[in-house]
Amino acid sequence: MSKVLTVSIAAYNMESYIRQTLNSLIVPEILEKIEVLVVDDGGTDGTLAIAKEYETKYPITFHAIHKENGGYGSVINKSIELATGKYFKQLDGDDWFETETLLAYVKLLEQSDADIVLTQTIEYHEDSSTSQIKDVCAQEEEGRHLFTDASFDHFISMHSATIKTDILKNMKRRITEHCFYTDIELVYCPLSMFNSYYVWHKPVYIYRLGREGQSMSVSGIRKYYKDHERVFWKLVTIYKEIPNYEIAKKDLMLMRICKEIAAHFKYCCMMESKSMGYDELTTFGYKLKRDFPEALQAAKKYSKFVRLMLMTNYKIYPILAYREMHRGQKIATETLECDRPLRNVQSIWKLKLANAALLLGGAA
Repeated sequence: MSKVLTVSIAAYNMESYIRQTLNSLIVPEILEKIEVLVVDDGGTDGTLAIAKEYETKYPITFHAIHKENGGYGSVINKSIELATGKYFKQLDGDDWFETETLLAYVKLLEQSDADIVLTQTIEYHEDSSTSQIKDVCAQEEEGRHLFTDASFDHFISMHSATIKTDILKNMKRRITEHCFYTDIELVYCPLSMFNSYYVWHKPVYIYRLGREGQSMSVSGIRKYYKDHERVFWKLVTIYKEIPNYEIAKKDLMLMRICKEIAAHFKYCCMMESKSMGYDELTTFGYKLKRDFPEALQAAKKYSKFVRLMLMTNYKIYPILAYREMHRGQKIATETLECDRPLRNVQSIWKLKLANAALLLGGAA
């Protein structure tokens, strides 16, 4: 029987989580219709051994793959190379699928001819054990749509996307290897090849947030922020290659670029050294102003955070860095101490800018 869906699992040192991930895929009615590629990216714990247990028990479904470490992008590239399913979906080794909707989801893919299928995502916050449903196309009717008629109100994430395997095998660019944040590329590298999409208002992917060691933790951001900038400029290149008449794709891509500009501004505020963070931020901002000014202008509308930085010519950096450090502490569930010099900002300047910073309560 030909496979309907290939699920690629990035499983680097995921011994503590991988059983939950794999168990979420065990629905007897679909085991012959899906293939699960568990890719151990040069890990050193018991992840591969656990994957082999599932491979032994469910040989038509699970496949344990060991490779030398090449980063997240290399896992995706390897899985695309090996995939035989009609559709392809990436899953992280510490996340899982909503088992209750999995049967209906595979049946939908079996019947679909859309280039990309967009589903709801559940964000699970580990620190508070709370969940929140995210819907990338909340305003659109369920069903098949053309990109020529699209009007997205939110950017597309890897977690919401299931893509035709043939498109991924034939896309112009491979996913960047030895680099973090490359989950972004999985959706946007093949964007120019999409003609149709299907909207399904049910959750499939459950995304764990707040786990220590994630690239979105403060320690991860400090370590890998240069990777984020590398991926960002790749997105810019892809955007500039999309023809101007592909309005929906240009808009969708620009929306994502604006999101990543805002993210990078905030990452620069989380650096341990404030002087280094300020230098990185201003260098990034000036390069954007020189090479892609339209994106910087769009980001000002998208994000209050970016807008305030630019309005003050980055002089508000100490205040916003202080704020982001405290916000990062909550998001990443790790203890941080702000640099003492931040408390010694001139009082008049601090009072003026603190009032402006209060406006950022709902900033993107």
